[in-house]
Amino acid sequence: MVKPQFSNLKVDFWVHDGRIGVAQHNLCLYHGSVEGGAPILDALNELRQESRPAQRTLTFASSSRKRALTNMRLVVATEREDLRVMNIRHDTENATIEMTGDGLAMLIDACTAWLGGAEDFGVSPRQSALKPKELGTLDRESGELWFWGPGYDGP
Repeated sequence: MVKPQFSNLKVDFWVHDGRIGVAQHNLCLYHGSVEGGAPILDALNELRQESRPAQRTLTFASSSRKRALTNMRLVVATEREDLRVMNIRHDTENATIEMTGDGLAMLIDACTAWLGGAEDFGVSPRQSALKPKELGTLDRESGELWFWGPGYDGP
């Protein structure tokens, strides 16, 4: 069940067809105002307070963006061999970000910066303090999550 405060968010959420960072697939978020993106940070902060495993589902308002996504599932899991930081993946309409405590902290920092006015940057497990050979299989297969707006609406 989606909590009302995490439903129909006024944020564009889409799959970018080209390469932005180092990953081959990138998910993008764009908000025209801080208020639009704030529920994402609220959901992440709620997850920080819960025991593992924990999850939240966010839904997004209709968007005219090509390859728009309608749902984001945030899952916080305990660290395991194949997942040391985070895995960002998607299908046709939905995205899942599965993360450990370290990945959750990285995502909270990124959302905080985004809501503070930063844009045109991404987050991925490759940005963690771990060396590439220390990452799990899911970390290495992960896409990136990019943050845009309000000054720049994306690539």
